[in-house]
Amino acid sequence: MSCRVSVLRTLTVFFALSGIAAGQSLIEAGFGIRGGLLANKSFQANRLCVDAGCVFGSRSFTADKLNGTVGPAVNLLLNDRVDVRFEAVHRRFGYQVRSDLVVPGVVDQHSVETTQGYLWEYPLLATYHFSSGPVRPFAGGGLSLAITGTGVTETRFTSTISSSGVTTTGMDRRSGPVTNGAPYYLVAGIDGRISHVSIRPEFRYSHFFVDQSTNAEVILKPNQFEFLVGVSVQFHLKKLETHR
Repeated sequence: MSCRVSVLRTLTVFFALSGIAAGQSLIEAGFGIRGGLLANKSFQANRLCVDAGCVFGSRSFTADKLNGTVGPAVNLLLNDRVDVRFEAVHRRFGYQVRSDLVVPGVVDQHSVETTQGYLWEYPLLATYHFSSGPVRPFAGGGLSLAITGTGVTETRFTSTISSSGVTTTGMDRRSGPVTNGAPYYLVAGIDGRISHVSIRPEFRYSHFFVDQSTNAEVILKPNQFEFLVGVSVQFHLKKLETHR
């Protein structure tokens, strides 16, 4: 419910700023692309040790490093100061869970779970430019209107029964959606202008609402950091004369 309220508030701000545009002397619209690099891994181990595995076995977790993000972006700049931006951000992820269970005289079992997938985030951001001119620092924040994605997990295992000496090997493959609460963001960076081209290097903090009490082995990290660069082409939409 709180996430829905946040989305409604953000949409209210977006439409309010759009309405203010009619009274501004200068309005710009832009479209482009943004790409980033995550400073930390997207996923973390949650509950690797369960029941007998805590006593007789061990489990380890590794995640892919330096996953990137990419996606289109559109923005509306009001009076050269307030920027409202919407993005569609695609990120890939991958991780692996290794399990070893050894009960002397009973069973010797080993498995490797490899998961690959992707996420889509839809950030709606509002930032404020603190100066005019070709180089303008900005800061702001926002939230994602939704988060969607899917993952595919492939499990390979080997199990040997000590009493019979019989060894079984196999592979299981399953897929499903990735579900999680939509994150909110804090951003800060610099907007550099060359004619109608905007280049925006920025730092972004993302906070994901993660239920860490879940029984899942692996979950999204609540706090994530990203360095990204956005490039867009800006157009003047309207220039109104001031009536005295």
